[in-house]
Amino acid sequence: MRWLSLHLRARRVPMAAAVVVGVIALTWVSWPVFSDGQTINTRMISVTVMLAVVAIGTTLSGADDALDHTASVSWPTRRAAHLLLCAAAVIGLLLVTTLTDARFEPLGVVARNTAGLLGLTALGAALLGAALSWIAPLVWTIVAIMPWMGPSGQLRMQLGAWLVQPAGTSAATVCATLLAVAGLVAYTVRGCPLRPAAETVPHN
Repeated sequence: MRWLSLHLRARRVPMAAAVVVGVIALTWVSWPVFSDGQTINTRMISVTVMLAVVAIGTTLSGADDALDHTASVSWPTRRAAHLLLCAAAVIGLLLVTTLTDARFEPLGVVARNTAGLLGLTALGAALLGAALSWIAPLVWTIVAIMPWMGPSGQLRMQLGAWLVQPAGTSAATVCATLLAVAGLVAYTVRGCPLRPAAETVPHN
C-alpha cells in the first residue's frame, strides 16, 4: 500500500482527482443558475470533460522517465489500467449527477466524449509528453463548440465536431472510438517520451 501511495503522489494523482471532481461539481452546481433546462448540453459536457482529461494528462508520467520505462515493471499493463480507470472515474462521476435534477446526459454522449478526449490526451502524451498532452483536446474542443459548429448531416462536420453531435451519430462515434483506441495503444506501448535529464532532475 505504501508503494501505491508513493506512486500516486509521484504522478500527482491526488491533485488531478481534486481538479476533476471540482470541475464536474462546479458545472453541476452552476448549470441551473445559468440555464432554464436541467440537462447539461453537449457543449458544456465537452468543456467539462476536456478540463477533466487535461488534469488527468498531468498524471500520465512520473518524475523519473527512466523508471517509467524499466523492464523490471510491467509498465504497459499499468499504463493501460491507469487510462481505463481514469475513464471509468470520469464517466462515473458524470453519471452520478443523473440522480439529481441537473444532470450530464445522455450516457452515449458522456461515454463517447470522455473516451475520445482521453484517448486524444493519451495520444498527445505518447507523442509530445504529459506536459503538452493538453494541447490537442483543448484545441479540438474549442473548435467543436464554436457557434457555427453543431449537429449536422454532413460527414466532415460530424467528424470535425464529433464532440457536439447527438448520441448515436455513427461518424462521431467512430471518430471518438478511433481516438480512444489510438491513444490507449500508443500510450500503453510507448508511454511518454524520455525528457532530457536536466528536465527531470530536481532543482535546489
